[in-house]
Amino acid sequence: MDITVILTSISLMAIIILIGVLIGSRLAVTTEAKQLLMTIIVNVAVPAIIFNGIFNTEITNELLADMLTIFLLSVSLNTIGILLGWGAAYLFGFRSLEAKKLAVLAGIGNTGFIGIPLCAQIFGPVGGLLAAIFDSALDVVTFSLVIMLLQQGRVFSFRQLKALVNIPFIAITIGLTMAMINYQPPAVVKDLAGFLANLAAPLAMIYIGLLIPGFLRNKQRKVAARFVTASVTMKLVVIPLVLIALLQTLTISDLLKQITYIQVAMPTFMLATVLIARYTNDEESAVVTTVYSTLLSLVSIPVVIYIANLL
Repeated sequence: MDITVILTSISLMAIIILIGVLIGSRLAVTTEAKQLLMTIIVNVAVPAIIFNGIFNTEITNELLADMLTIFLLSVSLNTIGILLGWGAAYLFGFRSLEAKKLAVLAGIGNTGFIGIPLCAQIFGPVGGLLAAIFDSALDVVTFSLVIMLLQQGRVFSFRQLKALVNIPFIAITIGLTMAMINYQPPAVVKDLAGFLANLAAPLAMIYIGLLIPGFLRNKQRKVAARFVTASVTMKLVVIPLVLIALLQTLTISDLLKQITYIQVAMPTFMLATVLIARYTNDEESAVVTTVYSTLLSLVSIPVVIYIANLL
């Protein structure tokens, strides 16, 4: 993978995040406005990336095998990431619920919100499609293993898995069904998917930028620096390098490896804030870790990919 492509993409991300910061610092951005932007990204732009990938890619037996492979890779690597985070938590002296929170924050990355647009930008439509498959498998881990980990004395219910049936998952199902029956949508539909797919990356970066001024203005945050440092270090450095080393032992295509390199290097996923707030009543540690890991990932992602290219 050409590291200059990564650097260019990350540089563009940083610039657009800065634009979001400038907007957020000059305007009062309401919760409703942020929610609207999130809805457009997740329910419009990301599904468009998926459809654009399917419409512009020949669905061969080889591609179907790659999709299955990256799905299984995602389940395995994200599970290993959580276990590594949990083990590291105990090494750092955290116990019980704190250890579980660190495991989640360090083990699960923002493969949908940032990873899918970035892979689509670097690898084209097929890259966006495979990145979306990786993210759909992460959802399986999130709404099963992660929820079971965070629950305290609550019985796990399969009804919690209904969150897996989201708009991106439906887009994957519909898109693959259309490909299997060899249905060719009208040209206007293909053009629309491509047009909307281009919204994902800039809107996601602007959204992140909008969050930062409010985060910096909040002086009441009291989160242990050691907890945040451990979570961010494991998420951005240690776990990605361990998972990349494991990938070197597998016989898979270079494209799958490169997409997986990027996905495992993603910062802490934003849904962590929601889940940890819901099941542990501790939103602050998740918010601080998510913001810092996202900002520092602008530096760590190129470094991790560069090291991966050396292996």
